[in-house]
Amino acid sequence: MHGDRYVVDMDTGRVGEIVGRYAGSVFMRPPGGGREWAVAPHRLRAPTEAERRRAEMYGTPVGGER
Repeated sequence: MHGDRYVVDMDTGRVGEIVGRYAGSVFMRPPGGGREWAVAPHRLRAPTEAERRRAEMYGTPVGGER
């Protein structure tokens, strides 16, 4: 998962960006913003190609590049 922008929370199936780590948890935010959530690091996996493409679509501002 090193170098990947997005990861998948295996408990919820949600795709997100890692925004922090604290007290044994990884904090994630949905692509494009939203409420953060915490997940145990061992419950993360790399996204499939389809999941990654969908996350990139939601994470890119309309009419521009990030």
